Amino acid sequence: MLFVLLIHATVLLTITAQKNLTPRGQASQTGTLRVNSNAISAIQPPISNTFQNGDNIYCTHTTGYYVPNPKPAWWMFEFCFESAYITDIQIYYREGQAERMDGFKLYVTNTSTIPPDGYLCYEDGPGLPSITQTIPCNQLGKYVIYYDDKGSFHVNRDIGPIVELCYVAINGPLWASECSFVLSK
Repeated sequence: MLFVLLIHATVLLTITAQKNLTPRGQASQTGTLRVNSNAISAIQPPISNTFQNGDNIYCTHTTGYYVPNPKPAWWMFEFCFESAYITDIQIYYREGQAERMDGFKLYVTNTSTIPPDGYLCYEDGPGLPSITQTIPCNQLGKYVIYYDDKGSFHVNRDIGPIVELCYVAINGPLWASECSFVLSK
């Protein structure tokens, strides 16, 4: 009995000793609307909801496909090791644009399949989401996928889904320190 209690306490302490795991992997997305609004922008500082300051763009921005032929938009993070235990995911979305993330889904999966076929950690709705969220997940996986197939109404027109992530932290215990591929630059 004491042995089981020690194992349980060790697992609990390991899970509570969380780190941001995004330095140990690479990010990708459906497309890039502007130079410097690529997938890696979501895992680099600053930690804020600010899209742009002067010429500096701090967020991702995928290409939008207008109605009537919208295509899903996604942002994906792949760990450099086989899998990671993810306790929660913090998302900082672009300020003033909550309607663009309305209806998004967040997955942890072991495949890079689009649309995702893994564990659904979160599905937004109804109403507009908060532009800063911490989403509990408690899952093991190789990929985290932010997926949107809803689209939004913007400036008197319907536009297809767009992903504008300003910062993403994928938190969990750090079990591995070496990577099997070159990290994002």
